[in-house]
Amino acid sequence: MGAEHSRLQPGRRTLRKRLSLPLHLLNTNRSGSWEMSQNTPGSSHSAPDHTMKVKSSVSWNCLIQEDQFNEFEHDVLLSTWPLIAADAFGNGCLVFENAFNIFPDLKNFLPFNQFNPQLIGENEPVRRHVLAFMDVFARAIGSLNGDREELYENLLLLGARHAAIPGMKIEYFKVFKQSILMTWESLMYEEFTEDVRRAWAHLIDYVIDILCEGCLVFEEEEEKMLMNAELPHRASDGQIRQYQSNRRRSGRPSVVSMTPDELSQFYSVCR
Repeated sequence: MGAEHSRLQPGRRTLRKRLSLPLHLLNTNRSGSWEMSQNTPGSSHSAPDHTMKVKSSVSWNCLIQEDQFNEFEHDVLLSTWPLIAADAFGNGCLVFENAFNIFPDLKNFLPFNQFNPQLIGENEPVRRHVLAFMDVFARAIGSLNGDREELYENLLLLGARHAAIPGMKIEYFKVFKQSILMTWESLMYEEFTEDVRRAWAHLIDYVIDILCEGCLVFEEEEEKMLMNAELPHRASDGQIRQYQSNRRRSGRPSVVSMTPDELSQFYSVCR
């Protein structure tokens, strides 16, 4: 991860509509899922298609990274993706293998904590998960020449599922950014120029920003539900002011809360 210590600092930013999440996401058993449920039939986290629609909210306060890609980036992404997609499963396995090498503790936050690249093809849940991961980028590439609203909504929901994973922190997304770039470089060799790296880094940052937004929306909606349900009467303004801003009613740390020591340890491991 190098010296990258900032928290997903955006470049140019544009106003985007804040979306609210379906209620079934807020009633999770907290086991979480890193898969897009529409790609995992039979999964315990799957939901009927009609429940996966994201509802528009009246809030327009959310800012996400500028999603405009220039012509050169378009050409780079569209021309290099077929090489990667030719073996989506194999290359996806390499991404996860690199991610675990960068940050071994990442296995604790995935639905599989034993990752054996030689036997992975025999593990259907893991195989499905890897393919769903790669499908995120297939969808992102496919959205370059079209409407990105559907991609945005799907990634927002996927981010909410990440927030349901106990101990999840948005910093962990950076591990996958690094592992993806490492994997693509190993596949393209000298063709993975600095310009190609920047184009892919831009796309990965775009995806990560929306996933992070989904994490935060999940926590925000969960806090609202718990606040409304915890007392039979409304708290007074004084009681609300006394409630610590960094304390969550769920009792779980926020996905954005890492102490300086945790951050230092995280970045000391991620090399």
